[in-house]
Formats: sequence, structure tokens, C-alpha cells
Amino acid sequence: MNNDEVYEIKKTWEIPAATPAESGAAILLTFFKKYPSNLEKFSAFKDLPLDELSTNARFRAHATRIIKVFDDSISMLGHDWAGPKLEEMWSKIATTHFNRQIEKQSFNELKEAILEVLTAACNLNQKQTEAWMKLLDVVYSIIFTSLDKLQNGEQ
Repeated sequence: MNNDEVYEIKKTWEIPAATPAESGAAILLTFFKKYPSNLEKFSAFKDLPLDELSTNARFRAHATRIIKVFDDSISMLGHDWAGPKLEEMWSKIATTHFNRQIEKQSFNELKEAILEVLTAACNLNQKQTEAWMKLLDVVYSIIFTSLDKLQNGEQ
């Protein structure tokens, strides 16, 4: 990623990072509204109605963890980006989700929800959207490579 893209991501990230639980909740709620079958994969809160999720402690904790891993990744931009720490972080996400039988389709659906919420919350322009897509492509490449290795029994 070039310096302009790093700048745009860090600048726009300040908005969702300021309210991590709410931002993560917005992403997950968008994800579940667009792709309701994914809610079934969350045993801790799958039986709750969508309008009650945002007040559920387990839901909010998961939502906050999503923002935290992105926050950690974004803090590395311009420093140790694409280094072993980033790969280790997202490979761990892949492993925990593989163990819960979360498939690539669900990750892609989540990616769509992330972009939708970021675009709305941060009022992203085309340049910023492209920078975010590039960031997500890097992250998802790590996740999908890790999922493929796990599927093939390599890890």
C-alpha cells in the first residue's frame, strides 16, 4: 500500500475506532440482516432477535473484537505492514473460524458488510473506498491462504 492509501485508511478509521463496540455492532447487524443464515453460526446469541443483539454482552464483545483486530492491523500500516505479525494475527482469526466451520462465503459476506458500514459511517469517497478494498484484499488473502492450508491439513 502506498503512503496516500495508508493516510486515507488511518484518517477514516478514526471514526469507527472512536466507538468500537457500536462500530462492530453496526457491521455485525448489517451482516446478519443481509445474510441471516450467518447468525446461526454464533451459538452465544443466535437465538436472540436482531433488535435485541446490540444490548447483548456477548454480541458486543464479539463486535468489539472485530474492531480491535482491525485497529491492531491499521496501527501497523506504514510500519510492519504485511510482516509476520500481521500474518500471524489474521491466520489466528482463520484458525478459530475454521474450527467453527466458517466458510469463505461467510467471510466474503462479512467483507461486504464491512465496506457498506465504513462507506456510510466515514462517507468514503472513491479513493478511500479503493484503499479500504486493497487493505481488505490483503487481510482476506491471509485468511483464505490459512483456511486453504487448514482444509488441506497443512497447519
